[in-house]
Amino acid sequence: MRNTLTGQKTAQELITVGWRALIKELGPVSATRFWMYLTYGEGDSVVEYKKMWKGKGIEEIHREILRAKRHGEI
Repeated sequence: MRNTLTGQKTAQELITVGWRALIKELGPVSATRFWMYLTYGEGDSVVEYKKMWKGKGIEEIHREILRAKRHGEI
């Protein structure tokens, strides 16, 4: 990824960096909730969620959801 004072990131680079920042700050569950609120009523949510959770198995996603529930995040 380009990261210079004058070089601009591509749209995909910006989305990737932004998503990683959201996950780092909010965790995957809250980041997903944030994205859902932000994009309510737009696009194909199933496709978007697949991209967001890419590389994670259902067990890992389930653990994240249970953890978030225990901590009152959802």
